[in-house]
This record gives sequence, structure tokens and C-alpha cells, in this order.
Amino acid sequence: MPISPWRALSPDDGDHYLAFERRFRIVVEDPGRTWRRTWVPTVIACPLCQADTGLRLAYKTGVDAVVEAACPVGHTWVEPRVEVSQWMAYCRYRAGQQEVDWLWLLRAGFGEEPPPPIDYAEELRGAAVEVAKYARRKAKTKMSRQIRKAKKKVGKRVRNEAMRPVAALLRTAWTMQAGGVEPVGPRRRRTQPKPPTTPPVSAYRTAYGVQAPKKGPKCLVCEDSGQITAPGISIPCTECAGPAAAALAAAERRAERARRGGDERRTSTTSTTSGTGK
Repeated sequence: MPISPWRALSPDDGDHYLAFERRFRIVVEDPGRTWRRTWVPTVIACPLCQADTGLRLAYKTGVDAVVEAACPVGHTWVEPRVEVSQWMAYCRYRAGQQEVDWLWLLRAGFGEEPPPPIDYAEELRGAAVEVAKYARRKAKTKMSRQIRKAKKKVGKRVRNEAMRPVAALLRTAWTMQAGGVEPVGPRRRRTQPKPPTTPPVSAYRTAYGVQAPKKGPKCLVCEDSGQITAPGISIPCTECAGPAAAALAAAERRAERARRGGDERRTSTTSTTSGTGK
């Protein structure tokens, strides 16, 4: 009866079934050693097609007497070389049940062959090659994108230059059709918002009814009198020029401003007259 590939490993229920991708080995005692027992791993294979990978082994407690085997092609046979006790111990080990008494069997080589060792140097070389290829692809993609962008910009500029005479002809035809007036499209300029104006301090005083502060004397020694007076003392102030000198200086400044303003008005009137005469 062929072994069903859908069976599950369940040593507690008496179902010992395993499928192997790599070769399966049993251990045979070396007959050449007499003073010390030595186990030799032996690979089992299909007796018909000699397939040694992809085998399936099964044993049902209370039903089967020996371990049955099947190959990927579908050949089934009884494998008496696989001892039932060793096969059951190996199935319990694969199911996660560690048994110290059967560790010697695993050390001797019973069970599926281990995977080949990983060549980390080769893996690193392969990873470096893949990283270099990825970096080269990214650089090539970036360069192609920049070239396409530059070609697009140049092509747009060339098209604009080529269509400029056509646009001029169309504009001339439209102008002639409109009666010699070049059409001007409606253009609305966005008015810039005016910055907020801050009222002067006098406006705040007027709004709140606050009086303006009174100005004090400029000279704190004589209080703009020009004389330092005290009981029995009256001397001219040496810190300021006196009220008369201050008044004369102010009058002189006003006269200078008036003369300067008259000269500017005279200059502006002369330039206006000369421009009208032309």
C-alpha cells in the first residue's frame, strides 16, 4: 500500500511518518572493529530506480511490523535495514522530544543528511556584486532622468523659438482683422494691501482726553532767565547764552530757512519758465 504524503508526524498517536528532501542515512556497525564499536552511516535508496532523495518513511505502531519506504516516483518497499526502535526515537527527536539515551544515534549519523555548509565568503561576494549592480542601476536611472530633463527643457526652448514667427503672423492677422488695433487681453493687477498706519501720539491724547506734557526750561541752572539769582547775588549764567541770544539764534535759523525756501522756489520757477519757452 503506498504511503500517503498527507500523513502527519504524531509519535504520541503511534504515527511515525517523515519525508526527506536530502538523503536519509542509517548507521551500521563496522565489522572490522573488534575491540570498539564503530558506526558507519549508510545511505538508503530505492531498489528499483536508485533514487536516494525525496524519500518517505512511515511506521504505524500496532499496525506495521517494519518500516515502509516510498520514493518520489511512487515505488514502495519494506526497509528492514531501518530498525523500528531507532526510527521511533528519531521521529520523537524530530517532534521535539529530546531523549538523552538516543543522542548517540544522532551523533553516529542516523537521519537526514545535514545541509551543505554555507560559504560566507561567497555569500559576501555575491552580496557585494548585488549591491554594486543596484548602485549602478540607481546611478544610471538618475543620469537618464537628468538627461531627459535637460532634453525636455531644450526641446521646449527650441519649440518656442520655432513657433515664435508663427505666433507673430497670427498676432498680425488678428490685428489686421481687428482694424489695426493690437488686441490687449484683460490684465488685472493685484493691488498690494496697504500697510496699517499707526496714529500719532497726539491722536491718542485727543481720543483719551490726555493733556500734552508741558515743556520744561532748557537750562536747568538759570531756568532760561540768563541770570543766576540768589539773596544778594545776580550774575550772568555761564551754562547758556541767555534768552536774548537764544531768541536771536532762533530768528537767525528761521531767516536762513526762509532764504533757502525762497531760493528753491525761485529756482523751480526759472526752470519751469525756461521749459515753457522751449
